[in-house]
Amino acid sequence: METAKKSSTLRVVELKDQSSESLHLLLESIEGLNKSMELQSLLSESMESARLVMNSEASSLMLLDEETGELFISLPTGPVKDEIKGKRIPKNKGVGGWVIENKRPYLSNDLENSEIFFGEVAEEFQTRNIICVPLIDSKNNAMGVLQAINKRGLQDFTPHDIPVFQALASHVSMAIERTRMEERMKSRIKQKEVLLTEIHHRVKNNLATISGLIEMELDTVGDKHARHVLKNTYSRMQSMGEVHDMLCKKGLFDEVELGMYLSNLTEKISKTLSNPNTEVNITVEADTIHMAADRAMICGLVLNELLVNIYKHAFEDLKEGNITINLLALKDNKIQLDVRDNGIGIPEEFSLEDASSIGTWVINVLLRKLNSTVEINSAEGTSFSITFDK
Repeated sequence: METAKKSSTLRVVELKDQSSESLHLLLESIEGLNKSMELQSLLSESMESARLVMNSEASSLMLLDEETGELFISLPTGPVKDEIKGKRIPKNKGVGGWVIENKRPYLSNDLENSEIFFGEVAEEFQTRNIICVPLIDSKNNAMGVLQAINKRGLQDFTPHDIPVFQALASHVSMAIERTRMEERMKSRIKQKEVLLTEIHHRVKNNLATISGLIEMELDTVGDKHARHVLKNTYSRMQSMGEVHDMLCKKGLFDEVELGMYLSNLTEKISKTLSNPNTEVNITVEADTIHMAADRAMICGLVLNELLVNIYKHAFEDLKEGNITINLLALKDNKIQLDVRDNGIGIPEEFSLEDASSIGTWVINVLLRKLNSTVEINSAEGTSFSITFDK
């Protein structure tokens, strides 16, 4: 009697030790699953966890093909893993099919007498016992199964193994669902990026087509004022087109490098507005500043209007002129744009509020959109110093 009590006590201690070890392995496995981000590495981590936690010779994770209802052996472990990987189990067949259909765990230590056992997937491997649990998503749909095969040491799986394996399967399910969701989001973002690139490309081409038509008409227009209006329109469209061109070429979708944009724009505008009677030298110095594309476009339009006015008024009756453009990154996320010329200066009564001049009215409207402050200095030519938030 005393011997029987000792044997019973030893068995209880052994079971407690096994449960403690399983719990420890389970916690370690869950930690590993939470760190996995890519689906393939997640599945590998899941199968290693199943093998360790269940102390089995082999394990497999089978995912449900929603179109056919088949179970796809996604990632197996064990001696015949290479042979069975990628094989499919027909719908509602075998232990996995039963578990999927009933959303319940299955345990058997006597598969020879099991009515639902589908048979060996590999000829060189014999299944002695099995534990299989469903992978259930957040909507209570079965997405696959997790199973461990042949407990090591010729031991049996016990009912105590089921809740441990279910806990692991629950975390595997959440991890797979999370990873799939992240991959779907990445795919959608990629699709939107491709769509945005196409939109920028089409806008750029449309602006280029209209600009080309305006440029063709310039040679046929004799009226001086009409030519000036067309040139202004042409340069404004170049300002907008340059942003879309940069967004296409650089693979960007909401930001451009402001200094590069203004430099490229200045070169194009100077070619459009050049006068054979006056040689104009332009110097551009710019800090590297990345800025939202919509605000960068406003900056480009402001610069365009300032350059149009400089070319039209600053160097009248002069054979040579200089323009200096400085773009500075200031503290507190501020930006300063300085545009200077050494021309004849501006009248004392000049005001950006003057609505009679379309050019100054446009500049004023654009500067308000930037919520900027402007300092104008007419000593030794004219300088505009514009400060605004990035």
